[in-house]
Amino acid sequence: MNTYVFRQLCRPRGDFRIDEVIDFLHLIKEAFRCPVLYDSRDRPVDLTGSGLQKIFEKKTDKLFPSIGATLDFFTIQPRKRDDNTVRIEIHTGTQPDEIFVDTYDLSIGERSKLPDFDYFEKCIEIFRPFEACLEETENEYKLDAYDRQQAIPKFDRPAIIRGFHYLDEGMARSIGGIDYCLKAPAWHVERFCEGVLIELVPGPFDTDNPEHLKIQKEAMEYFDLF
Repeated sequence: MNTYVFRQLCRPRGDFRIDEVIDFLHLIKEAFRCPVLYDSRDRPVDLTGSGLQKIFEKKTDKLFPSIGATLDFFTIQPRKRDDNTVRIEIHTGTQPDEIFVDTYDLSIGERSKLPDFDYFEKCIEIFRPFEACLEETENEYKLDAYDRQQAIPKFDRPAIIRGFHYLDEGMARSIGGIDYCLKAPAWHVERFCEGVLIELVPGPFDTDNPEHLKIQKEAMEYFDLF
């Protein structure tokens, strides 16, 4: 089965984004119909401002506090997790002078478990990231997306174009601007939030589908990313 990661990248601003994280986590509970989120020790997560503040402060690196806090939450207790488990990976609180960015990711095991894409759009409206996308794991591997991204300083432009991909105005400008993006050879492109939302195909991207790969190749050539 296809596996996916919904990824959001935010420029560091020096705080934990507590209010946004709370809204995000409640949205995830709704999207995946889970009444409780759990930490890595099987304990229910306190989704209050004071509760999350304590968690993030405890997880902040003591030697390098400026790089923020990293932690995982789960839709099912980790000791009971299975293919239905969604892992929420958060890195937040990075200081603005660091080379790192804040990230808010969802690792989703089975394609059939993907929520309606409206939830991803709502996540974007919460965090206002500079880039957000639904990555298909096999596609990332085949296009060497990680190494491509490492070669781009400060996340100045996208490494590849994914099936569902949001770019804020600055990121859109790096590949031609919003108006240029709106003319991309894709199933659907629209102005959204503070930038543009590109959907290469209707529904989840599938690396095993030659037509999906063809459309992705055409879009990446259009943006001069190949």
